[in-house]
Amino acid sequence: MLLNLQQTRMFSSDDFNNYFFEYPYLYFFFVGKYLAEHLEENKETIKMLLGNLHNNDNAYIAVFISHHSKHGFILEEIIETASSLFKEFAESKLDRDELRFFDEQANIIAQATLPGADHMPAHERKKDLKTRDKLEKANDVAERKNRKDAKDDFTREIRRSVKTVEVIGTIIKNRAGSLRKDKLSTVFEEGMKVHLRILNGFIEAIRAEGRQEDVIDLISDRLRMIVKDKRRRPSERELKETAKRIFWNVNFVCVYILIDKVIRSLGSNKLNEIIEKVCESNNTPATSLIKHGILMWHQKNLQIDAIANRMKSDDFSEIAKAILRHRVVDHYRIHSVGYKERLKIRDKLEIPIKLLPNRPG
Repeated sequence: MLLNLQQTRMFSSDDFNNYFFEYPYLYFFFVGKYLAEHLEENKETIKMLLGNLHNNDNAYIAVFISHHSKHGFILEEIIETASSLFKEFAESKLDRDELRFFDEQANIIAQATLPGADHMPAHERKKDLKTRDKLEKANDVAERKNRKDAKDDFTREIRRSVKTVEVIGTIIKNRAGSLRKDKLSTVFEEGMKVHLRILNGFIEAIRAEGRQEDVIDLISDRLRMIVKDKRRRPSERELKETAKRIFWNVNFVCVYILIDKVIRSLGSNKLNEIIEKVCESNNTPATSLIKHGILMWHQKNLQIDAIANRMKSDDFSEIAKAILRHRVVDHYRIHSVGYKERLKIRDKLEIPIKLLPNRPG
């Protein structure tokens, strides 16, 4: 039997005749299967796993537990875990009241621009895949390092939150056909709210003017070091302005990424009705971004009129508008869009089209 298992590369052995799984996912599969089949006597172990999903092994095992068992205990535990994450913060709405201070800097945020008629969606998709492969490899290295070095409670809590939402997403996608709609709605909403609470925490961290100035001064100092040997050195005012643009654009990218994490982790074309119902019942600019982001990413469905009408609402912040425009441009960039549709995007969503460079002669 051992020889057969080795020949199929399920098991391997070292020089001391100790056996181990050839591929880690097999180990996670069988641990998850065992815990699912012996759930009653292993509830405390499962609680520990679900409460520590910042550890990749725990996250993978949790996915296989949920695959092998339909017991309500697992979902209830993961909902309870999700609701406890960043509970000191309310969910971000990305509305005008919340982002008034950020909207004041909207004029220095990089503007979304539609590619010209000569853009090639297939080429852009290949480029995106290469970039994503590099990022995933870098993330794997960072995660292995974090397993050893994650002593900072805040960093660990962020990782735990992100992994918990990823596991929630995997569960609801795999069980979209077997879970009741009300349960799917609850789990999706709890996962979404985790990232919206993280987002609110980030917004509160950059709200204080004194903290903003401290970071901008720090960036100015770094820029000053970079240009100190240059023939033409910018003035102190120019350095400060550049540092300010960097600061606010980095903040904008962080907000964009947190919304993107919800879209990618929880979105699915199997959950259309659930996602629309939950997002519309919350009815904030943030949930509108999530709904339309999921429609674009998972269903290739760009609802230009609905987006344009929502952006005209009084509660929609300038930053939320900018994020939505950038998402539309990202969608446009990797899909073939006809001339009429391109003009409709330009006019309805106020996104300029990149002009082709003048050709000599």
